[in-house]
Amino acid sequence: MTNNAPGQPTDPRAGSSSQPGHSAYNPIRIENPGNHQQPDWFESLETPHAQMLIALLFALIFGIAWRRPEFSPLTIVVVVGCLLYRLEPWQRKLATVPLLLAGIRFYLLLPAYSAEVIGPNPIRGNPSSIPGGELGIPWILAFLSVCLFFMPRKESATLKIVVVESIAVVLSSLLPGEGFLTILAIFNYTLFFAVTIGLFVDLKGMMKEEA
Repeated sequence: MTNNAPGQPTDPRAGSSSQPGHSAYNPIRIENPGNHQQPDWFESLETPHAQMLIALLFALIFGIAWRRPEFSPLTIVVVVGCLLYRLEPWQRKLATVPLLLAGIRFYLLLPAYSAEVIGPNPIRGNPSSIPGGELGIPWILAFLSVCLFFMPRKESATLKIVVVESIAVVLSSLLPGEGFLTILAIFNYTLFFAVTIGLFVDLKGMMKEEA
């Protein structure tokens, strides 16, 4: 009950609290249910025949890059493609532009350092012209690409480690000078420990679920 006179207007704020549309805070969210749906053609890449063809393509690309250093930048294209394939749709929308730009810069930087960075061939044991062999450039990129594409789509510590290290490798091209070589050298000596810990955590968790 109010004390307003018959001709006096009522206070507009009095009824504002009774309207839920004006009192509730509705933040704008980036995510929506459609953002978690993968494209239909992704399913065709997960068939046994498609994965066999992609495995042969990987072997061809990385084999050529191993023998012919001038084709080594193609491995960067493979890593970026596998990384975008692995990300969730909303993550892909957010990360596509920076990853593509960093990948292009990596593609242009790697040939410039190919002639300067020469390491031993870990298979033959004698000097070779493989660019970045001492820093693990050829095999790290191959390892990350294969893991990103062929590992199952499930929550696992190993997959998270591979995704994080792949993003760091691609974005390392944004560092000035030879910064990306430093990142690759660090991963060359720490990837073993990171993946080992990830596999141990995942296998331990699976054993607890089965027990």
